[in-house]
Amino acid sequence: MRNKIVTILLAIALTSVSYAGVVGNWEGMPTSGDGWIDWSNNSGAGVPIQTLSKYTANTDWHTLGSQSLELTQNGWAQTLSIKLEYLGKNSEFLDNKYIEFDVAVPNLGGAGGWGKIENVSLNASGFSFASLPSSTQMIGLWAGSGTVVKHMKIDYSAAKALVTATATSGYIELVFTTNNDSLNNEILFDNFQFTPEPATMALLGLGGLALIRRKR
Repeated sequence: MRNKIVTILLAIALTSVSYAGVVGNWEGMPTSGDGWIDWSNNSGAGVPIQTLSKYTANTDWHTLGSQSLELTQNGWAQTLSIKLEYLGKNSEFLDNKYIEFDVAVPNLGGAGGWGKIENVSLNASGFSFASLPSSTQMIGLWAGSGTVVKHMKIDYSAAKALVTATATSGYIELVFTTNNDSLNNEILFDNFQFTPEPATMALLGLGGLALIRRKR
């Protein structure tokens, strides 16, 4: 009986997902933008995304809740940005290791093409504006394909180590630069969150060893 209980707990650990660190589910779009801004005009303050027509809610594709954020814009250098200090999320950023989010590109023309995350950049107290490592993602479409979805996981721990301690009360900004082939000019974002070093697998390993020992 005890073995069954342990097995059930391990199964729950495998399938459970915590959204405690989510800072972008955009369920309130278009009236609320979850604090995200557009920085395409290069103004220091940026423009709230819910005030711009190129950002809308998409209910056809989402991985969290009932809708995602749809960015419709031809070309490159579109800059979706989040200033974490505005949301009181600085400590959450500093306490974690990874940026994770889901991104999708619909095949609008049906003939193929591409959309792209050019990079995710960090601008913070003590850290010069720079791209995070492994933050570029090309999303290719082929003739007849539907929407192509990618999950991105970016390890920002090396950059975080350079951010000064004053960043907890200072500024931390993340900027997403996108690009596309102009025909397939929609990029969808959902489930943006900060995540720690996975502890679940370590627990599963210990639980698995316990099960093996009991069987013996």
